[in-house]
Amino acid sequence: ETNPANQNMFEHRLKDAGCDMTRIAFLDQQSHHRLLALYRVSTVILDSYPAGGDTTTREVLEMGKALVTLPARLLGGRWSLGYMSTIGLKESTKKALIASSPEEYIRLAVELGLDDVLRESVEVDIRNSVKNLFYRDDAIGAWEKILLDISPYHQCHKKDTEGKHLEEL
Repeated sequence: ETNPANQNMFEHRLKDAGCDMTRIAFLDQQSHHRLLALYRVSTVILDSYPAGGDTTTREVLEMGKALVTLPARLLGGRWSLGYMSTIGLKESTKKALIASSPEEYIRLAVELGLDDVLRESVEVDIRNSVKNLFYRDDAIGAWEKILLDISPYHQCHKKDTEGKHLEEL
């Protein structure tokens, strides 16, 4: 949804920070296929903060593109970190993508944008590792465990150590 007040606020912040506004473009909300096309032609994708990507991060990783993230404190801002930690990226790749401060977030994005060799190395590692995000037996087992643990049916039909149902006690 386009909100002119939000765009004006961002433009003022960027101008106050000394950004060259001729290099910044604001786009209207995009359809999904156009968003994917924008990812495809982007040099570096920036994870939003404090609520990071989930579906968008997965899509970017599936495309083998470099995505810089600054993990936030809460779960909604840690999806990208989780994906990158799970798929088996090299430590050097994670260091090139995962920032620990706003300053490092900017530095990593600029480095990836300017260093073609670094970016290609990162993207090759992502393409080689992203398959590890899918069809994982450990993920299935973890979902099964948590769903059974929180299931009201399962909770009400657990047996105590003597074999009696809890509701019989």
